[in-house]
Amino acid sequence: MSKESFHASGTTTAFPGATQETWWDPQHGLHMRVTGTVSGDVYCKDGTSYTSAPLFAAALRQRGQSVTVPNRLADTYVTSTTTSGCDMYYRIPEVVRAAPGRDRLVDGRRASAFETPAGSTQDVYFLEDGQLRLILVESTRSGRTSTTSYDSFGKPSSFEMPVAGRTMSVEQFRAAIGG
Repeated sequence: MSKESFHASGTTTAFPGATQETWWDPQHGLHMRVTGTVSGDVYCKDGTSYTSAPLFAAALRQRGQSVTVPNRLADTYVTSTTTSGCDMYYRIPEVVRAAPGRDRLVDGRRASAFETPAGSTQDVYFLEDGQLRLILVESTRSGRTSTTSYDSFGKPSSFEMPVAGRTMSVEQFRAAIGG
């Protein structure tokens, strides 16, 4: 999927009650918008993720850390580098196994199901038959469920990564919030 642009939308297990919309374009990178009681944006290009400070803080709060984002940082992005690349946001893990008993129609298209091993995290990936492209993911994480649909394959997206003056490392962010 990393070679073809697409759009995805649905709910998210990361933040209860929130939705997310994602655009991927091989030339521009990834843009994800989370909307709900927690809102913010994530961008990723060339293995660097840019997470809006309010969204980054919300993720830290879910892990039990007390974090408040000062107004002066509200439009700042926290950067992190990943060795797994930007496709980590939509990649199908290698541990999936075919689940033919879950094959079904998705928006009128035959789809083959692949699932992760059972546990507290469970994902079912539906790939369009004959295209081998992801069209639906159903996820469960710690009792939360989400559904994400994929579409607009091959249609380019245009967006800009956050500018350098609006970014800071995790360490700089922690220093700026006093923690």
